[in-house]
Formats: sequence, structure tokens, C-alpha cells
Amino acid sequence: MLSGKSGFSLNGVEVIMEQLKTRQFAGIDLGKDAVRMSLFDEGKAEMTEESFRIPSPDGQSYISQGLDLIRQYMESSHLTWGDFQEVSFTLENADVSARDALKEQLDPDFLELHGCNVITRLRAFVEYVFHQERAVWDRNTLLLDYSDGRLSCIFIEQIRRARQRAYRAVLNEVDTEEFGITEGDQDLDLNFSRMMKGFLVKHPSHIIYLTGKGFEGNWMKKTLNYLCAGRRVFLGQNIYANGACLSGLGPVPLMEEGMILMQGPEMVRHTIGVISQEAGRIQYVPITSIGKEWYNTSGTIDIIMDKSQKVELFYHNSKENEMECESCEIRDLPGRPPKTTRLRLTVDFTSSSTGVILITDMGFGSMFPATGKVTVFPFTLIS
Repeated sequence: MLSGKSGFSLNGVEVIMEQLKTRQFAGIDLGKDAVRMSLFDEGKAEMTEESFRIPSPDGQSYISQGLDLIRQYMESSHLTWGDFQEVSFTLENADVSARDALKEQLDPDFLELHGCNVITRLRAFVEYVFHQERAVWDRNTLLLDYSDGRLSCIFIEQIRRARQRAYRAVLNEVDTEEFGITEGDQDLDLNFSRMMKGFLVKHPSHIIYLTGKGFEGNWMKKTLNYLCAGRRVFLGQNIYANGACLSGLGPVPLMEEGMILMQGPEMVRHTIGVISQEAGRIQYVPITSIGKEWYNTSGTIDIIMDKSQKVELFYHNSKENEMECESCEIRDLPGRPPKTTRLRLTVDFTSSSTGVILITDMGFGSMFPATGKVTVFPFTLIS
């Protein structure tokens, strides 16, 4: 029993124990055939992987069934969601209906702790790769996902080899029909290896990851012999869950610098910003960044107006390295001297190429009070 005379208190011990705890993160990949969960302990630098097959449909959606399996695992392992710093999800199809279905199935207590953080499998793989040591991502990297007769790939290639290297990650479907590939066919291994020979000529890779239930079994003899010739090959089913888990650690420097361009249906490839002048130098200041899904992309910045009543917005296309400019006129502001009007620009995307910018009059202190007037400026990004 702790005594107050000793100088210790139970509350003090709890505070110390809380400070000694290391951060833990969880990533959950909800697929139609299985749900996979990865847990990362930052202090131990250890990843724990779990996988649960989803039974035959019984009227429940795969999202509902997958979450039930996760809840059962959490209970049996004496874990609570409060044990984790962040929990991120990937979905087989991360469209708006699937994201809404997931949010509806999550408990209110969970949402209060962690929200509903969904990232695409494309981003999850990129997060997984770039959270590894440099030897893993310093060269071209390839992921092949083979499930239900469909083959998709994510190819990460180095696109700039000067002092500041940049990378592009592209998600594509691979047409397997022209190679006569059919799951369960006796010539599957032969035909798959032939396809890979042509594919890797166009997508030269030093490290290859294989995932998906199509790669399970013992059919890949010729294919593996070819893939492993001079390359490192890894087979695993928790890659997306691992990436979602590691994303909680925060962005890697290359992502923060906008040096990783992700090309997929949900990904933003434009930054939106303004031009500012400091110490006589003109520079582009981005409000938003690339590297995230449009529904996870937003940004806010305050600017001081000079004599003009127009805000000039610049859209930088990271894929084509092109810049577009649009002007938004701010009307009905009170008359103020130059540099005494502060505007707050808030950018939200409604798709990967559309969105809205809210421009709010914040005034300038007590001498020039804010009106709170909001100008709504929709935008559409080209290319």
C-alpha cells in the first residue's frame, strides 16, 4: 500500500506509467474474403499480424462480418481501442458507399477516439514501402495482387535521379486474358511466368511483393524461379494492413516534401496554393499537398491583402509539372487601408479534381474587426 508520507501518490504512479508506455498503432484491411489486422509497437519496433477468413455470406456485408471478427479478437486478446494512438482502415473498394458503410458499423466510442480514417490500398502499400529502410525503396518496387482471377499492380519507380529524387506510384489492372491465364488451369504457372517476363521488361523492379489469395498454394514453381532471379521477392497477405498501421507514425520526409506522386482514382495530384513575397523573393506556398486521397486532403492558410480585392489561386499539377492560375474577386468588404485585411483560405476536395475554397474575412485586430463574410469559390482541376 502506498503512503502519502513517502512522497508518492497513486495518481503520480499512473502518470509515470502512462509516460513510460510506448505508442501503438493498428491497421485493418477489410477484404471480401478475409479481414487482416496489423499492430505496431513503436517502442519495440515490432509488428504483429493477424488474419481471419470471412465466412460465407449470411446476410451481413463483408464489412460488418470483418468488424465482428476484429471485435472478437480484441476481446480475446484483452485489448481495447484506447490502447492505440491511431487506427487506420483499408477497404477492397474505398468508394464513398463503402466508407459510409464502415462508419455506420463503427461504435460511437471508437469514432470518438479515432474517427473513421480510411486510406486506399495504393497509399497503404506506398506507406509500407517508404516506412522501410532506404535499401527497400531506393530502387523500383512492384506489388502484384492476384485475387479472383484479377491481377492488379502498383509500380513505384524513381522518376528523378538528380540531387532530389522523386518517385511515382501507379495503380493499374493487368490484362491476363491475352496470356490465357485462368486460376486452377494446369498451365497457370507456365503462362504466368511468360506474362511476367514481358511485364518486367516494361516495369523493371528490384523488389517484388506478392499478395492476394490467387498466389496461395504451391503452383508457382516456374514463376518464382523467374521472379527471384536477381530480385528480392516477398509473399504476404498483410501488406495493406501493415501500411495502414505504419501510416499512423506520420508522413515520411519524401511525402511531406511532395516527392511521391500517387496515380490512382482517389488520389490528389495537384497542390493548391498562393504566391507570396518575402525578402524580395517570390515563392509558391501550397495550402494542400499531394500524396493523400481527396477525402483526406484539406488545408488552411491566412493571407494579408494589399490594395487588390482579388485572391489569386495557383494549381500545380505534380504529374505534368504545370501551373494554372485563377482569380477570385472578394466583394462587399469594408473599406480598409492596405494590409489591414486578413483572409482565411480553407480548401476542401469533393473529388480528386474538384472542390471548394472558402474565403473568410478575418479582419485585422480590434481596429478593423472581422465581418465573418464567406466567399465560396468552387474549382475544377484540369488534367
